[in-house]
Amino acid sequence: MPVVLARVDERLVHGQIITSWTKQLQVNVIYIIDDNIANDPFIYQVLTLSAPAGLKFEVLKVEEAVTKLKEESKENILLLFKSVQYPLELIEAGFVLESLNLGNLGAKPSRKSISKNVSVSPDEIETIQKIVNTGCEVYLQMLYSEPKIDVKNVL
Repeated sequence: MPVVLARVDERLVHGQIITSWTKQLQVNVIYIIDDNIANDPFIYQVLTLSAPAGLKFEVLKVEEAVTKLKEESKENILLLFKSVQYPLELIEAGFVLESLNLGNLGAKPSRKSISKNVSVSPDEIETIQKIVNTGCEVYLQMLYSEPKIDVKNVL
């Protein structure tokens, strides 16, 4: 399946995703990959109900995602992650992730800001570096219209 965008965004499904990214990239399918959300019936239902009309939408555990992503399809897929943990787990489970967009990770006491919209903790930096070491291009880009910034230049 062609993954047209893999994005880490704590907000998951929201206006920028729906109005900008899905239209620009002609997305047909959105997969949220997160074991915790997939195991939480309430959050799962809330996200499913907020899914945009006309798009296939699923919340998947990492292992389910690997299986689905290996199936043949001509759909344009957007992968959404709430944290950097799950893209690494997806890679470690055998899926080759070519690029990863860090779109929004909010400020917290344990995090340092690396851009206007992305803050990361020491553990998250370590995880991002592991992802980069797999050959995956990791970059910051809030909006489709903005230039990509290589994460190696800001860590």
